[in-house]
Amino acid sequence: MSTEPIWHRAAALSEFEATRKLAREIAGHKILFCRSGAEIFAIRNVCTHLGEPLEQGRLMAGQIHCPYHGACFDLRTGAAMSGPAVYGVRCFPVEIRAGEIFVLAEAV
Repeated sequence: MSTEPIWHRAAALSEFEATRKLAREIAGHKILFCRSGAEIFAIRNVCTHLGEPLEQGRLMAGQIHCPYHGACFDLRTGAAMSGPAVYGVRCFPVEIRAGEIFVLAEAV
């Protein structure tokens, strides 16, 4: 049985021309891809406060703010930066190859 990590194609980099966020389900994970400057981050698309999706949240200064109760998470680390969330969100490694975005996400 192979234990090699599996990189999944998530989107074309060009899909970020009109938006700064893309929600995808990959390998059983709900993942939110966020563009902050020239970087692309991938986090679990579920707020740890009440389990609501983060995709409609506001991006600002490398953080995403939950649209429901205002919890804030760091895009780089997933850490909860402000309440009511106490726990951070999961982050996924991202690579950009030839204009395509890939994410490392094991199947659930």
